Amino acid sequence: MAPKKKRGIAGDKTICLPIQEGINYSELVENRDAYRTYLNAEIEQHPELFPEGIEQGYRFHGLVKSSRQGIKTRRIYVPSQKAAYQIRPDFVMPYMSERTEIASKTLYLRKHGLSYDGIAYVLGNTEMHWYQLCQSLGRVSIVGATLKRATGCPPISMQTRSIPDSKVTKPT
Repeated sequence: MAPKKKRGIAGDKTICLPIQEGINYSELVENRDAYRTYLNAEIEQHPELFPEGIEQGYRFHGLVKSSRQGIKTRRIYVPSQKAAYQIRPDFVMPYMSERTEIASKTLYLRKHGLSYDGIAYVLGNTEMHWYQLCQSLGRVSIVGATLKRATGCPPISMQTRSIPDSKVTKPT
């Protein structure tokens, strides 16, 4: 019996693709050649968002329709990584739980003290949906879900940290 493959961290096989304003995503995802052209331009412009080795090539690995949002997404296979990645547009939350536009309204309402019951009344859906959405924000690693390469991150040093300008005195 072959050894069981170690499971990765949730979100590490998802690439969040920035969709520029004015682009019709549903038409883009349906047109394979246009999608490849757009994806190649994004890989060139933002290499830190994509896994290492994608420059050596990738191939399309399927088209998936989200049952939650009704949005189609593409999957790619990167042979150098021997891994498949789902490419999610940036206007939906991780796991296709909600559109970012609606999620931001939810957070705004929560910030001003509206209960989940009130949010459900205003935005629709159930209280549990909005509760789970707010709770799920802490589950996904922001860096892991966004940046796939350390080269895209600025170095952290003592010079880049902000230190309050205050006088420190020793007790006598």
